Amino acid sequence: MSHPLPTIGLLHGWAMHGGLFDDLVAAWPEAEWRRLDLPGHGRQREKAWPADTDALLDEVLGDLPRGSWLLGWSLGGLIAMQAALREPDRFAGLLLIAATPSLIQRPHWPHGVEPAMLKAMAVELAGDPETVVQRFLALEMHGAVNARSDLKRLRERAFQHGYPARQALMAGLNHLAETDLTGQLSQLALPVRLLGGRRDRLVPWAALEAVADAVPDGDLVRIPGAAHAPFLTDPEAVAAAVRGWSTDG
Repeated sequence: MSHPLPTIGLLHGWAMHGGLFDDLVAAWPEAEWRRLDLPGHGRQREKAWPADTDALLDEVLGDLPRGSWLLGWSLGGLIAMQAALREPDRFAGLLLIAATPSLIQRPHWPHGVEPAMLKAMAVELAGDPETVVQRFLALEMHGAVNARSDLKRLRERAFQHGYPARQALMAGLNHLAETDLTGQLSQLALPVRLLGGRRDRLVPWAALEAVADAVPDGDLVRIPGAAHAPFLTDPEAVAAAVRGWSTDG
């Protein structure tokens, strides 16, 4: 039995914007997609990043209807988890692309990057944010099968609205550094599908496996040849995974 076509909110990653999902949207145009730009990014570039997480969630989710699916990529996936923990009955389920409950390594979470990496990025942001963002884009595509051409395409799209506001870049980086949801995964009482690739250098496959094992209703899909942004490198495969999870009964 199939369900009606879903409404899906799209939350992008650090320093990006909702336009990065254009190929995914085009791969399944029948669904109702809602691009949710984070404060200081994309179409919301003039808005300041709120001071606390509740205000951030209120700002970002806005008019997204109850019963929608929430798709989050990277930082957007972390925020999607926070939204579902706060309001588990609001969403039909989560679709998490290259998302982790803790980006950095912790004693209880070995599946992250070294904390020193984010500290160095924060220091560099104060003086040269454009270089930091460009370097981060390269890291996102590192390991992809067609990394060079994919990085060129990512750079062409990432700055359609200009560079994100520096305040938002720093706030988003702090959010990634400070947030640890590893102890709350069992409280995600809604369907969760995780998507990613084994070539991801930021969120390793082991992190997705750990999340899928920890949530009550978790499912894991590998996108072949993908690194950190599979919806850019193989939008049809990601669309198929989203369609199958959000419409099949």
